[in-house]
Amino acid sequence: MVLAPGSWVTRCALVVGSSAAACGDGGGFPDARLPEGPPPGGTFSVAWSVTDTGGGGLSCTRIGGQTVTISVHNINVAGADTEVFGCGSLMGTSRVFPVGKYEMSYELFGSAGLLATAPKQIDVVIESGKDTRLDPVSFAVEAVGGMALRFNTNKPGGNCGAIAADGAGMTGTTIALTHTAGGACEPVTFDVAAGATQPAGSYTVNCAAPTVAPCIENDQVLTVSGVPSDQYLIRVRGLVGGTECWKTDTGFTVPPLMKVLMQTLTLTKQNGC
Repeated sequence: MVLAPGSWVTRCALVVGSSAAACGDGGGFPDARLPEGPPPGGTFSVAWSVTDTGGGGLSCTRIGGQTVTISVHNINVAGADTEVFGCGSLMGTSRVFPVGKYEMSYELFGSAGLLATAPKQIDVVIESGKDTRLDPVSFAVEAVGGMALRFNTNKPGGNCGAIAADGAGMTGTTIALTHTAGGACEPVTFDVAAGATQPAGSYTVNCAAPTVAPCIENDQVLTVSGVPSDQYLIRVRGLVGGTECWKTDTGFTVPPLMKVLMQTLTLTKQNGC
């Protein structure tokens, strides 16, 4: 068969020979489509709360809470990613994760380490271009701890040694302990261990009318347990006669989980003493 120049069949044959593309019945070229990639991912949002073991609400500040870490595991992929949020924000939205079905595990960390975990959430579906709201999370923390404190004037003759013997010359001690937020007094009773020169005893805090205890030497340890976890300000005064010649105002956090804060407080000499 002889093809007439310019005929449709001739044109089609030329196209096929040059590009290996087929001609459709309508005489046009087929659509050129690129291979499709995975669909865009999605995010998730989560809110959390922190309570004591009795269900009462706690702030992250009270327990030294720092971060909420979420282990994000796609059940069809080995390993897991993590999302980290600040504890005090009480909520957060993740970065974009691939579409799929996930398991979420929750941990609360603070200055005292791992504070609490929360039950895992399973069958969490992340959809393309959407934000998936997770079930609210609650962390229960044992919000009590203890203290083990020493007082030190850094005098070679000790806190209670005579001034003439290069001691601080302290004859009495007062202690006040208040919550940093709100200033409420915490009326704890310290056990005062015996030292090389001073006998054992105890001291009950009364912020409004502090009791004057005997001098507490630098080798004596003051301990107390069952203290509500929180940020505190402790005020210690070392008396020489009736004058407050040595003092410290020190802030610290009593940790949760029955952990013990161990600290030496340095008393500084006041002018005029």
